[in-house]
Amino acid sequence: MSNSISHAQLLGALDNVAVISTTDLQGNITYANDLFCKLTGYAREELIGQPHSIVRHPAVPKAVYKDMWDTIKAGNIWTGIVPNLGKGGGVYVVDTTVQPLRDEAGQINAYISIRRVINDLMDNFEAVEFCKEQFDDYYAN
Repeated sequence: MSNSISHAQLLGALDNVAVISTTDLQGNITYANDLFCKLTGYAREELIGQPHSIVRHPAVPKAVYKDMWDTIKAGNIWTGIVPNLGKGGGVYVVDTTVQPLRDEAGQINAYISIRRVINDLMDNFEAVEFCKEQFDDYYAN
């Protein structure tokens, strides 16, 4: 018996904890995992084909999304922490990574967004502050 972990195991574990979606080049949703549907309250059929901005929180400055689009269109990975809105108006905060996907010729043909819900961190300010202090101390040297 092998100790190696299969791709299916890795993807299964990721799918359990990460909110995953893909979009076309215009930002329309082409895939949404179960966790994305559960979190937002939208059925998959309600999400597919809709602009990803369907979950955009109106308080997030447009400049944040301009930076994201500029970054991923240039072929780079964008990361950020943003609040999103579910179907019923519920707010969830996600640590987000968006990156381009490429075809065989190396051309960008889609984007994938992998997010971790960090609502729990909103209640644990002390832990966040402690980690920030360690981070700041380390990088100040």
